[in-house]
Amino acid sequence: MKVKKYKASSMQEAMSQVRAELGDEAVILNSKAVKTTSFFGLVTKKGVEVIAAVDEEPIKQKNKNYPVLEIEPVKEPDVVRNEQFSIDFSSQRELLDNIQEMKRMMKGLKSPYSRDSELPDYFFEIEESLQKTELPTELAQAASEHLYQEWQKSKNMSKRQMTETLKGYFLQLIEQVDFERNIYKKKYVSLVGPTGVGKTTTLAKMAASVVLKHGKSVGFITTDTYRIAAIEQLKTYASILEAPIEVCYNAEDFQEAKGRLSHLDIVFIDTAGRNFLNEEFVRDLQAVIDFKEEMDTFLVLSLTSKINDMKKITDQFWKVGIQQFIFTKKDETASSSSMYAMIQQYDIGAAFITNGQSVPEDLQVAHKDLVVTELLEELKQ
Repeated sequence: MKVKKYKASSMQEAMSQVRAELGDEAVILNSKAVKTTSFFGLVTKKGVEVIAAVDEEPIKQKNKNYPVLEIEPVKEPDVVRNEQFSIDFSSQRELLDNIQEMKRMMKGLKSPYSRDSELPDYFFEIEESLQKTELPTELAQAASEHLYQEWQKSKNMSKRQMTETLKGYFLQLIEQVDFERNIYKKKYVSLVGPTGVGKTTTLAKMAASVVLKHGKSVGFITTDTYRIAAIEQLKTYASILEAPIEVCYNAEDFQEAKGRLSHLDIVFIDTAGRNFLNEEFVRDLQAVIDFKEEMDTFLVLSLTSKINDMKKITDQFWKVGIQQFIFTKKDETASSSSMYAMIQQYDIGAAFITNGQSVPEDLQVAHKDLVVTELLEELKQ
């Protein structure tokens, strides 16, 4: 090993010297700022001191003004005993130890439990898939831990059996969440949510299902006066179903509309899709609609949205009283884990999952088994 100490006015100058003498394979063992004095100690200058080394055969020097100092411990005991060199080599060993420790820590983060050498490869495939989902990190790790513990009992589980084990685990976590409630028990059904999630189309699907499957009379109220297209779209659906529709601009309009539609079995309420990350828009909505009356309110979320945005939107609407989720645009994404994550975190079920634009066909009644099955399908991808 060739080792040399360099002093220069700047790190760039020192690096140029190292590259010229020791080549591109040289490594920096230590660097520090130093001060030099001249003219009998009256003038002090700042500089850098660099110790570099290269683990190669002697190379031909490009610049003969800087001869290489070769350190041989036996022949040069004073250099070996030099405190600066001793600290440098110790620091280098300490750095390598720290790198190894970081690698061990990273492995520990990926797997909080001790790995068994007999674990099949498909266990690691499942674990990696869990980590790539929208599930919270701690939930994905807990699922892996549960799967590992179950495998240890027999050490003879097929990939299919592991998948079934995970299914049971995820079902158990949402066992107490209510999916079975009668969503048309109350007279008024309102859909809330951000713009672009498909509230109006979903409302039409629900209304058509009630008319065709249950033979109930329905009507519509829309407070979405911000988009003319939304009003016209709902009017088209209302015309097809031969259902009355009321457009409301304020709380007084809303109360009058309720009076005119009081003879109907169910009244579906469409709300404006706006940037509900802004709390002011939620307050505006509450000023028009009295959510405390005989009403079921469903928060519509698109499965194409980021889960962090879903959480922020849910937190904003939580104050109006959300009975259940409705997840839309299942046909536009391969990811369904955010659906399970939201249900598990907020402890409320889902009423429907939509998977297309057809009315009323593309409307699935949600249930626990369906939600978990969609999550497991994502793990297979």
